[in-house]
Amino acid sequence: MFVSIFVRFLYGFTDNNGLPRNWPLVGMIPTLLLNIHRPHDEVAHVLKRSNGTFFYKGIWFTNTSFFCTSDPGNVRYILSSNNSVYLKGSEWLKQFDIFGEALFNSDGDAWKRHRKVFHAFLHHPQFKQSLSKVLHQRIGEGLAKVLEYVSRPEMVVNLQDLFVRHAFDIGCIMAVGFNPGVLSVEFPENRFHRAMSDTLEAAFYRYVMPDGLWKLQSWLQIGKEKKRTEAWKAFDDLLTHYMSIQRHKLKETMASSNEDDDFNLLKCYLTGHEITGPTPKDSLIRDNIIHFLFASDDTYSLTLTWFFYLISKTPMVEIKIREEIKTHLSMKHVEGLQIPSNFEELSKLTYLHAAFNETLRLFPPIPFEFRTCTKPDILPSGHRVDRNTRILIGIHAMGRMESLWGEDCNEFKPERWISEEGKIKRESPSKFCAFLAGPRICPGKELSFLLMKATATAIIHNYNVHVIEGQNIGPKNSAFSR
Repeated sequence: MFVSIFVRFLYGFTDNNGLPRNWPLVGMIPTLLLNIHRPHDEVAHVLKRSNGTFFYKGIWFTNTSFFCTSDPGNVRYILSSNNSVYLKGSEWLKQFDIFGEALFNSDGDAWKRHRKVFHAFLHHPQFKQSLSKVLHQRIGEGLAKVLEYVSRPEMVVNLQDLFVRHAFDIGCIMAVGFNPGVLSVEFPENRFHRAMSDTLEAAFYRYVMPDGLWKLQSWLQIGKEKKRTEAWKAFDDLLTHYMSIQRHKLKETMASSNEDDDFNLLKCYLTGHEITGPTPKDSLIRDNIIHFLFASDDTYSLTLTWFFYLISKTPMVEIKIREEIKTHLSMKHVEGLQIPSNFEELSKLTYLHAAFNETLRLFPPIPFEFRTCTKPDILPSGHRVDRNTRILIGIHAMGRMESLWGEDCNEFKPERWISEEGKIKRESPSKFCAFLAGPRICPGKELSFLLMKATATAIIHNYNVHVIEGQNIGPKNSAFSR
């Protein structure tokens, strides 16, 4: 009896098509609240039932409404062919003002300037040399030691936490020239990651809540807004500390007249390197360094976590990857483990690359992308959007659309990425949108694949990873799929 009543209660929030019901005054907020614990799956469900495009109605007289789409034609139009109309704008800054004036937040000419700096840094010959050195060192001296420690009988480790620490150490060395050493057998506090998690959770709730509600929480310093304020202070403290260390190192180098082969983004900013140009104000340096560290903390570690979860559930995929590693990679012994000796050989691992693509399709680190329409427009799907309409692109939902990936779209099948010739299939960014599309496509895409492959091969070649049964595994309520 109770079950029957409860089912009828749930159906009351949907219309005859299974879509959220638009109630007077409160709009579709009851459905949102009912599914607040699973927004990724709910958005995917709604977009599937509405053929890829849906307008969510928020509370009357608030700014909680938004236009949601996973239609590839719309995605291409918004992110590529008409991207100048669909900007991040004030709605984005409301969520992510903690990132300041960085590439992540900017539009127009400011974005172009920041993009040019990041592109030049990531493609500079010294960056590639330094990264290869750092990656070998951190896998051999950091990851290998911790893996050996946690592989003892009866020990259990949070693999996502391990990858986050590994990624942050590498990201810090390349960003500020300093190794914080958060990946060690002592597992010290990772203050940056905790602050970033709190920031992104607060950003998610700012998007779906009326402005007045989160502003009240911010004024009272309660809930997620309190954590967000603490996160902002943590970022400022960390960057002040790193900038102080780097400035001290530069003074010592100049005083001793010794050559310094250390290459990192902060040093480029502070020395007026050709990559970054004249040294900007400290606040702008802070913003772009946080952006770089965020990128290190996000895609790389999250994708590795989901990757190992998925292959643990599909043993045949893991077997194929092991065979591919044995066939194509030369290994060297470090700390009792065998790790890749030449990272250039990683490009030969076609099946591993396909497995990462499949992981990114099912669990993209960025589940939603946000834009604001700056003038009235009509999308390729025929839908009209007014000026200031908030746009949500359902990237997570796109990976689960039968119309795009077939009836087996919810299955983990790396083979769908391999052509008859044995090469990786190149899908359109407007269909496979894990790294976004158009001018704002992620500049660190190839770098992410290199880091993921190097780390995964070192683990798969030496260990078996088993997932403890009975866990509640799924994306968190965050602006990014943490």
